[in-house]
Amino acid sequence: MSDANKPLNKKDQKRLDEKRGEGTGKDYIPFIRVGEFSSSGESVRVKSATVGRVHHFHSGNELAAFLLFDWYKEVIDIREQFPIPLIDSLIICRQLGIRHPQEKGELKIVTTDLLIDFADGSQLAIPVKPALELDKKRIREKLQIEKAYWEDEKVTCLIFTDQEVSNELKMNLKWIRPLIDIDIKAEYPFSKQDVIDLAARLARQPKAFVARHCAKLDDEYQLDEGTHIGVFRYGIANQYLKASLEIPFTDWKCEDIELLMNDSLEFGVGNAF
Repeated sequence: MSDANKPLNKKDQKRLDEKRGEGTGKDYIPFIRVGEFSSSGESVRVKSATVGRVHHFHSGNELAAFLLFDWYKEVIDIREQFPIPLIDSLIICRQLGIRHPQEKGELKIVTTDLLIDFADGSQLAIPVKPALELDKKRIREKLQIEKAYWEDEKVTCLIFTDQEVSNELKMNLKWIRPLIDIDIKAEYPFSKQDVIDLAARLARQPKAFVARHCAKLDDEYQLDEGTHIGVFRYGIANQYLKASLEIPFTDWKCEDIELLMNDSLEFGVGNAF
């Protein structure tokens, strides 16, 4: 039986019926959500500062790629697990002479891990894969399908692997991940106002290293050890504060920190200071 005559996977059909992969911005629903299939154990759901919704990622590499773009000012939308229309993927497979992705005789929808929209109207499609898996036949074929589809759509398609994740970025992700993963149940007694107050204190010593200066501020204000650095981590994780993720957080100086001011930033009474 040719691929074109095979049925669509029932779970994928249900996702299409639920309008998964449609819409933009806050209205977009990823085609595959966290928890719907077995992954590497690195699945995570995080909030986005750019889009204002919860994003679903199935690996640490996907999270790393997402954060790099979520912090980029020219990005206006990020859609994860974006589905390629079945009719298009079937045509591409026939043209390439390869078997369409399927499971137990049922066709599977091909998805691209990230679709980035920029303010100038351009887009970037990003398949995310471990570098060691690029030699696998089915991985190569899936990437061929994605590349061919996005080329037809006049959209640049670039592969992102763990080799693009620097040691500095890995270090920073490990540092902030417990605060951005919404499935980690933890209470942080900090507020946006605490972050604003901290930013003002850091600005007074622009050449000082943030971590060291936060320790000094704890002593100066007679607060529990780790209070100021706790507020700082909270600010970075929630993107009230911004710094380069390609520089280890231990090397950030006060002058490297930017307070992000926007309409959603509410002023109020701080909890920590």
